[in-house]
Amino acid sequence: MPRHSLKGRKLIRDLLENSRRVSSDRLTLHYQIGLQEAGDDYLVAFLIPGRAGKAVQRNRIKRWLREDFRDLQKQRKVNGGFIVRFKSMAENADHPELSGELAKLYSAIMPNE
Repeated sequence: MPRHSLKGRKLIRDLLENSRRVSSDRLTLHYQIGLQEAGDDYLVAFLIPGRAGKAVQRNRIKRWLREDFRDLQKQRKVNGGFIVRFKSMAENADHPELSGELAKLYSAIMPNE
């Protein structure tokens, strides 16, 4: 299975500063469709701040979001670079709610056909 990790501080900073974004209560999705570094695929990073909880909680949220993003890409592939930012405390987060929010954000960025 190929890795789709968006790596590199400069690339992440550039994407945060120069990308479009959509937000919900707990998540913000930064995106740039057709990112050159991604080629014909997608790259994604998940940013979970330390104030969201201890490492175990933050890593659980990353695993959930990574799985959900992979499923969304299987349903409808969009090439480019993506950053998913978590905005709130992890103690209130549950997988179905985060999955629903990510799906809404993902559908909002779909290019018109």
